[in-house]
Amino acid sequence: MSDAATRILEQLQAQNDLRMQAANNIAQAVAARLEAEQHLEQAKAAEKQAFAAALKKGWTQTELNKIGSPTRRRRTKNTAQTQRSNASDTSDNES
Repeated sequence: MSDAATRILEQLQAQNDLRMQAANNIAQAVAARLEAEQHLEQAKAAEKQAFAAALKKGWTQTELNKIGSPTRRRRTKNTAQTQRSNASDTSDNES
C-alpha cells in the first residue's frame, strides 16, 4: 500500500474513533436514563404501597391527600397557575 493510501486510512480511522467515542457517550447516557427510569418506577410502586398501607392503618384519604407526594402537589399547583394564567389571558383579550 502506498504512503498516501496509508495516511488517508489513518485519517479516516481517527475520524471514526471520534465518532465511536460519541456513540459510546450516547449509549452510556441512554443506559443511565433507562436505569433511572426503572428506579423511578420502583419508587412510585413503593410510594403507592406505603399509601395503601397507611389507609389500612386508619389514615383517611383526605388526610393522606394533604401530605400527598410532592409530584401530586406540584401538578395541582401548576394546573391552578395555568388556569389562572389562561383566565387572565382571556380577560386581557376581552378588554
